Amino acid sequence: MRYGFVNCGLLFFSHLVVAAFNKRDTDPSLETLIIPLALDNTPRYSVAVGMSPGPDQQSFSFVLSTGTGYSVVAGVNCDNCDGVSSYNVNQSTTAKQLPDVQSVSLLGTNASGSLIEENCQLTQSNGSPWPYPNQTLIVANTSLNLFSPGISGVFGLGTNGRNGDFSATVFSGWLSRNPGKKNFTYGMMLNPPWNSGANGGVLHWQSPDTAFFEDNVVWKPMSAFNSTSLQSDWFINMDSLSFMNGGAVTVSQSGELITAVDPFESAIIFPQAIAGAIYGGIAGSSLLPSLTTASNKWAIPCDTKMSLTMTFGSLSVPMDETTLVLQSGTVCVGTIEEWSDPEVEEYLLGSTFISLLYLIFSISGSSQGSVGFAHRKSPAKLSAGQVSGIVLGSVTFSVLLVLGFFWYRHCRKERQKRVLPSPFISPPISPNHQGSLDVNQEATAASTSFALSSSFNRNDLVLMSPHSDSREIMAALPSSVYTILRPNHTPAESSFRDIPPPYSHPVTNAITRQALRAQKSQATFQTDITPA
Repeated sequence: MRYGFVNCGLLFFSHLVVAAFNKRDTDPSLETLIIPLALDNTPRYSVAVGMSPGPDQQSFSFVLSTGTGYSVVAGVNCDNCDGVSSYNVNQSTTAKQLPDVQSVSLLGTNASGSLIEENCQLTQSNGSPWPYPNQTLIVANTSLNLFSPGISGVFGLGTNGRNGDFSATVFSGWLSRNPGKKNFTYGMMLNPPWNSGANGGVLHWQSPDTAFFEDNVVWKPMSAFNSTSLQSDWFINMDSLSFMNGGAVTVSQSGELITAVDPFESAIIFPQAIAGAIYGGIAGSSLLPSLTTASNKWAIPCDTKMSLTMTFGSLSVPMDETTLVLQSGTVCVGTIEEWSDPEVEEYLLGSTFISLLYLIFSISGSSQGSVGFAHRKSPAKLSAGQVSGIVLGSVTFSVLLVLGFFWYRHCRKERQKRVLPSPFISPPISPNHQGSLDVNQEATAASTSFALSSSFNRNDLVLMSPHSDSREIMAALPSSVYTILRPNHTPAESSFRDIPPPYSHPVTNAITRQALRAQKSQATFQTDITPA
């Protein structure tokens, strides 16, 4: 048993050592970092960005957009920036002014300004920073509807495929700091866009978290966009869509449907012809006046039943009225919108769509990248490997617990065999005689004063050496001699003083240690203690 437990312990220790080395060897550049997202009332998703980290750091909230690779911040001299918190380049100790001026357009919004390089950092969910130094940003001095209260910038997650300036993206900076890596990959998991001010979801930065999505990921390659109508750096091909109203298919499309995916917009935007066909089949629907220059909304009855399914390769994304009908007060609108420009033939899938899936973005250049579509894992659904791990861990813990119990029992028995207990026997006293113990007796009796009896006979005690392996200790004392004295206290004389002990105390060399525990009850010590 001893050697089995030792071997098990060595095996467990070696496992810990291997785990420690594996942790040490983990590439920090591929560690999954959790970047929390906030959701405002526009509704858009934002991250916390610090610029010029240090005592003079300037902190802002930047909205996410996969449509541009440029990051944008409102400058102190910005016109039409809606009075948002602005970045002051003169207060930065790390900013580098660049000679160029750049503009960016996103779904009916735009901004322009000078370019700088600045040290920046994202805030992780644990409060730690993720630094990305020498990042190129546009310091906006003019803007149209790009910023909103509490939002001072754009965190560009695009490729800059529209102008080929990949070096200005956050991905280019990471790849230059990690020369052995070929691409930057991250996961996006958004919460639905309808609860403003709530938790918006997370980015699994540097590496997707496999615990949150199913294994059957469908990958779609990015293509650089060569049209200004969609105002996006890249697009993918959606394979088909099918819309049903009341159980009957009313609209379907298939083929290479040019599609952009961007959380900057919450809606699902279709070409006018497709959106018109969808809402034309819904009784009581009507086109609402446009509130933006990019898209139009449709009002529909709140009890409308409908469904939409979009496919990407082998992955189907079904939606019903719980997603497609949005109530705003007493009015309901469809989350499927149409482009204001009838010439636009592309599709845009915003956060309403993105929040249904787990998306994986892998970026390696301005025209090189791909998007992975995966269904999310249910929190209660575990894979076979996870179940096996839980079972194996439980069994291992149980085995170690049982072995530990037997090892404890074994050690206890060995200790009892080696150490013979030495009973503490108080010196007998008589109430008629009182004295003091010597120094050694005081240490043994814990500085307690006792009365010494001149009539005490040492023959009343039979004590054998506690270190003898062949002898046991038997003790028999008159019950009258165990009266503990307290300071300024006169003990009462025991009424049993003259009664002889009704027992004997034989000593034998043949008695075993096991007999000692059985015979401990033979020595009866009685005390007469008078309460103070």
